[in-house]
Amino acid sequence: MWLLKLSFFALIALVGLWLGCAILCIFLARTRGASLFTVNWLVNRIHRRHVEEAIRVHSDGRMLDIGCGVSPFATVLQTYSDTLTNLEFDRHRSVAVSPDIWGSGLALPFRGKSFDTVVSFQVLEHIPRPAKMVEEIWRVLVPGGLLILTAPHIWGIHEEPNDYFRFTGYGLRQLAEDAGLKVVSVQPLAGYWVTTAARHCHYLQQFEKIGLALLMRPLYALIQLVGLLLDRIHRVESDAWNFILIAERPQSS
Repeated sequence: MWLLKLSFFALIALVGLWLGCAILCIFLARTRGASLFTVNWLVNRIHRRHVEEAIRVHSDGRMLDIGCGVSPFATVLQTYSDTLTNLEFDRHRSVAVSPDIWGSGLALPFRGKSFDTVVSFQVLEHIPRPAKMVEEIWRVLVPGGLLILTAPHIWGIHEEPNDYFRFTGYGLRQLAEDAGLKVVSVQPLAGYWVTTAARHCHYLQQFEKIGLALLMRPLYALIQLVGLLLDRIHRVESDAWNFILIAERPQSS
């Protein structure tokens, strides 16, 4: 009997601890934005680290951000450029966005050789003709100018119906070279375990709709931390969720 009572009180304590952690998770997520307890914490953290490093090393001069959205990288982009021009296309989805100019990546509203650096983050998959956009980037870059671009390889459908493609590193390289750009590097952003953790968290997110956020938030944290650890132990880059491309318009072009 005493063992049964002990088990009961232990269960109550564990449930109380879990609920306490869950409430703390939700509080932190709401007050600190992209915290460990949000569904995209890990991929956003990795993406931001790679993007900011690429900007610090490669960006310069007049910069264009294609598909700027809410400009999550505005501070670092402004720091490492002389002038920053933000371009956005979707007026209906981006109602809270105030870009410098509205326009399409398929017909950039600028003269040729206008920018020293062009950046585009998580946009290419939403372009119905991605090769055309890369050609337009080549056109507006000065000779010697650089493109910094990220795009997904393994990710769920989002912003439907305007979600058309996924890209391997080889595909991004081919697009760049076909447009006349010289590829500096193509790198995966983590490997299999980060991809798996991210997709598991997105699956679990659906249960928040039926009032289970208190249970899901601690799971997000646990899954993402385990995924990060396993990815550092055994990184399988063929299953990377995302790639970053850096390419240059040749001086002779």
